[in-house]
Amino acid sequence: MFKKILTFSFALFLCACAGRQVKQIPPDVREYKKVNYFTNGRTQAAFKVVGQMNEDYLEGVLRIKKIGEQDYDVMVMTGASYRVLHAVVSPEGVAYRYLFKDTDTAVVRGRITQFLNVLVSDVGVYKSRRIKDGKTTVTYQGKDVKTRLLYTLGAAYPYAAQSVTLLNTGELFYNEYAPADAQGEVQIPHALTYKDGNITLDMTLISVR
Repeated sequence: MFKKILTFSFALFLCACAGRQVKQIPPDVREYKKVNYFTNGRTQAAFKVVGQMNEDYLEGVLRIKKIGEQDYDVMVMTGASYRVLHAVVSPEGVAYRYLFKDTDTAVVRGRITQFLNVLVSDVGVYKSRRIKDGKTTVTYQGKDVKTRLLYTLGAAYPYAAQSVTLLNTGELFYNEYAPADAQGEVQIPHALTYKDGNITLDMTLISVR
């Protein structure tokens, strides 16, 4: 009887360990870098934003402030500091402090959440790598979203990130990389474009500190 209990307990232990296993990242994959505006003690980045959806047009400033280890306060303002979006992004999700009431719907929140996650959230755990036609795709799995980072052959930083959910896919393109420190070891893109269906957001870095 004791032997059966011991065997059963050991089987449960093995199942529990298997459930917690995380796929090991190959050493050469670790060499691929991710975009990070908040290195060397920097806590804030601001972008000029020009957005378009069909005939609608938006121009303003997007401000990201790091307020914790993985927590970010994000605000979008237009005109004379007219707030249209205020949210906090954390590992627990996106908490909206304010969203312009005329656009505050479940669909809009879902698409904004996807944009904010691909912009600042951790990509999740490593899942796979694929090399095809001189390009490398590294896939990570998060809680509710899959993120693919796309690299050209020999590049350390991605030229794009794809955010894939059950219902939608958004793409963030990185352009105009430039050194972010005196040594040139860290680079950040100064121009970004986010595309989600009929929505296009062009962002230009105006400050990082």
